[in-house]
Amino acid sequence: MCGVIGLIGDKPVIHNLIFGMTALQHRGQDAAGVAVFNENSHFIKKSKGLINDIFESNVVENVQGNLGIGHTRYPTAGTDSDNETQPFLANASHKIATAHNGNLTNYEEIKQLLLKKGIFLDSSSDAEIINKILAYEIETKQSYFEAIETLMGRIEGSYSVVAAVGNKSIIAFRDPNGFRPLVIGEKEGEICVASESVVFQTLGFKRIKDVQPGEAVVIDKNLNITSKIIKQTKRAHCMFEWVYFARPESFIDDRSVYNARLKLGELLARDWKKEIDVVIPVPDTARAAAIKFAEVLGIKYREGLVKNRYLGRTFIMPTQKKRENAVRVKLNPIKAVVNGKRVAVIDDSIVRGTTSKKIIKLLRNAGAKEVHFISTCPPIKYPCHYGIDMPTKEELIANNQEIEEIRNYIDADSLTYQKIENIIEATKKIDLCMACLNGKYPLSISDKQKNEMAMSRVLSRKD
Repeated sequence: MCGVIGLIGDKPVIHNLIFGMTALQHRGQDAAGVAVFNENSHFIKKSKGLINDIFESNVVENVQGNLGIGHTRYPTAGTDSDNETQPFLANASHKIATAHNGNLTNYEEIKQLLLKKGIFLDSSSDAEIINKILAYEIETKQSYFEAIETLMGRIEGSYSVVAAVGNKSIIAFRDPNGFRPLVIGEKEGEICVASESVVFQTLGFKRIKDVQPGEAVVIDKNLNITSKIIKQTKRAHCMFEWVYFARPESFIDDRSVYNARLKLGELLARDWKKEIDVVIPVPDTARAAAIKFAEVLGIKYREGLVKNRYLGRTFIMPTQKKRENAVRVKLNPIKAVVNGKRVAVIDDSIVRGTTSKKIIKLLRNAGAKEVHFISTCPPIKYPCHYGIDMPTKEELIANNQEIEEIRNYIDADSLTYQKIENIIEATKKIDLCMACLNGKYPLSISDKQKNEMAMSRVLSRKD
């Protein structure tokens, strides 16, 4: 997934850039980086780790430059090394830095073409390929839009990109399907492009618009915005953004994430028949759905699981071992809430099943009489090839097990999944990518590409 941000204005951007990245930390906990440009030089700093650990005050206090980009990394491809961190910088006549959120499905094919031309890569990140091609095309084309059009003609998959062209311009563009979000905001003297509108609340910006699928936007030093639709096709917004990934404060493609999650809870409550005493969420993503679920049924809503605030999101941790270890210390049940009760516990989704199993065990050990597990997302049965960490069928519990088998595995008294049609109703989107639910991929992907992406994900999981 990752988070990207670009800032340009009439004052140094470094501090707002870092504050904005902090608002996107939920989109990537593995690494972070910035690239900032002024008239005569540039500053680039990137490393593995969390933002607060990388950008201590003494590191950035003297950084000048009114234009910059930033990135928070969630590794779904490449390797788990410092070489994979973004932004990537190309040393063209105008230094060009890029940050990318998404996954190129034809990465290996393009990599081999570049190698044949004598262009070597320093990483196994698809973001570096975007950076190198974009830099070359900007050097050789008459306009930024021509350069981006050529790039879009070569790359396939999901991508929302922000780029800094020296100290001249910020460029932002989104793949023709619009898999990943990208939005523009402004305040007096500054313009920002970011993965989510929550950044604008943090920085005091006003949201202007979403970058449209297939659209390229150029913002110059005078804060003039020009844009062009480069390539259009069927839209395919990732449903998992509304279900899990995005912050509840955000708007994605003009739809409130929080309102979508409330609706998911309401729709689950419509068909609920079992007797329960209390509704609790798995914090934090499922909270809105749980509140509405309890409200519709007239059942008590309580916080029955307390989250350790010093741990990040377990789903986006790079290895299964790290996820399982994190669950042990991430959540603690409140015995007074669940002891002797028939508990309905609502989570955003079930991917591998291991976290759900551990949560139910925690609740039973705390004295829960019954545990009814409810997922706001339908069964995830198919791999994601567009940037979510679900690359192979084998690790998806719903791919090879029926609901009753899953219920037995996680040891729930009952197991309820959201209906696919309810995702459309809750998000108010008929143009969603739901390939992980129904196997209908918006872009054709060969078996060779699937195997290459799965292997790349295996490499990124190595400790």
